[in-house]
Amino acid sequence: MQQRVTQRGLGDAASAHKIGDSVSVLYSITDPDVNLSLWQRPVHMAIRKEVSRLHASSLRDVRCPTSPDAFDADVCALMLHQGTDPVAFNSLRADMGQLVNLFSRFSEGRDLTFRLFTTDGDDCRRFHLDRRNLRLLCTYQGPGTEWLTAAQVDRKALACCKPNRSVIRFGAPSRFKSFWVGILRGDPDNTGRGQVHRSPPNAESGDSRVVFCLDC
Repeated sequence: MQQRVTQRGLGDAASAHKIGDSVSVLYSITDPDVNLSLWQRPVHMAIRKEVSRLHASSLRDVRCPTSPDAFDADVCALMLHQGTDPVAFNSLRADMGQLVNLFSRFSEGRDLTFRLFTTDGDDCRRFHLDRRNLRLLCTYQGPGTEWLTAAQVDRKALACCKPNRSVIRFGAPSRFKSFWVGILRGDPDNTGRGQVHRSPPNAESGDSRVVFCLDC
């Protein structure tokens, strides 16, 4: 089942989000009026078991160039460099590889970079726009990305770097659950458009997050 919400934002530009429980919902990001396509997929228990072995300090946040053909070698090299045995994460690597293949269909030939990191802190606490064309996010463990609907965002307050309480017009942010996959439209030209989001407040909980990110 899918849900579509279309609203008006800065400059009267349409911005919508589409949510569904099928991978096909991600293809909605090809619509320039869609800022977020979100696949509410179920937990993969073999992957959950693998990532439970990781700690907050296991994988530092490093940006790595990649491609669909090179990804598995690239992520193995990253893990080995940080003292983690990639053989212990075969299910995780296979799943990330599938996401790379999928994301590359929307990249329009742009260079890809990936991040696979663990953290128990508060990373990007401010609501913001990415200076990327598209970003894929999947949190395999711990709380996921928080995001705002177009109606919730005061984009003038966002552009003026006002605090979060001024950026949110009403209500509370929505949040990805673990294993959900979202593709967010960014704002590479600094026009004020794109999906407003942030990392979840997490430091007080002490939960270890395992986050996979793709950019183009």
